[in-house]
Amino acid sequence: MFCTAGVRAEVDTSEGPCRQCGGPTEVQKSTKHRVVTLEHGDFIAHETIRVCSARCRYPSGQLVTRRSESLSLKVSSGGVYGYDLEVYVGLQRFVHHRQREEIRGELVQRYGIDLSSGQVSELSGRFLGHLEALHCRQAPALCEALASDGGYPLHIDATGEDGRGTLLVAFAGWRRWVLGAWKVPTERAEFILPGIQSVAASFGFPCAIMRDLGRAMTEAANEFVRSLKDPIPVLACHQHFLADIGKDLLEDGHNQLRDLFRNVKLLPHLRAFVRQQGRHLGVPAAVHVPQHEGLPLLGRQLVQRPLHPVPQVLALEARVGAPWRGGRHLFQRNVPVLPLAPH
Repeated sequence: MFCTAGVRAEVDTSEGPCRQCGGPTEVQKSTKHRVVTLEHGDFIAHETIRVCSARCRYPSGQLVTRRSESLSLKVSSGGVYGYDLEVYVGLQRFVHHRQREEIRGELVQRYGIDLSSGQVSELSGRFLGHLEALHCRQAPALCEALASDGGYPLHIDATGEDGRGTLLVAFAGWRRWVLGAWKVPTERAEFILPGIQSVAASFGFPCAIMRDLGRAMTEAANEFVRSLKDPIPVLACHQHFLADIGKDLLEDGHNQLRDLFRNVKLLPHLRAFVRQQGRHLGVPAAVHVPQHEGLPLLGRQLVQRPLHPVPQVLALEARVGAPWRGGRHLFQRNVPVLPLAPH
């Protein structure tokens, strides 16, 4: 491709009036700085900066200036990397889940743009910041879309890793939109409630809240509902409910099976079996089954003879008897929401 590195581009600046007092402007100075965009490549922008003739100033004390409108649409004031490059890096990183070195290689190959790993990280962070600002700016339009659906069920959940804090997420169930995400120190009601209140202030009150069975989520959801003039239902997530029941029902059997595996020293043999099978993944030939003489009797039985299938979870319909609002039910009564019955 054609390389524009070092090419000088003259950038026009409008002679329009001062944005503060409406008076005339005059040339303050000319400046040159490097700009890198996907559209134009790597070039040197020569820009003329104009200043208010009356020397108007912003509250910060800086002079009110006029810069090139065309350049400001491509890159931030005084910035090097353009918005299109930032968006490209952000989408590759967070939508397509590509690593920094993969992004760097494709930028060089397709656009002739050479970034460092640190610059890719910086552009990724900037992309998230601008995306958050755009999300907040478009909140009225998103709120209108949610209202056209008759409201939205608000799903709230939190996840975390040791030493990295907790991520709290608010999710519009029907639209499957993430409405808000916050890093909180720990999963406690005092940190969860402000997130729920923030979402309600920006996108309207939800028609229901879906939460897990944790004490903090329960307290935060109940506290929010008590603050409303018209109460809304608070629902427990069926997945968390079944997982909790399954743990109670199967914990004893699971412990017995684990102890049995430990007593016959089966785990090392199973790990070796898994590694050997992994070496043949993607090979079109038939799956290779290793010899089992070295396995204990239980291990040979597991490999040679399949265990009895776990009963399939199929068809019990647990319906939500939701209250009426606006002449219709919040949830459809004829839609099964909880498959629970065994075969």
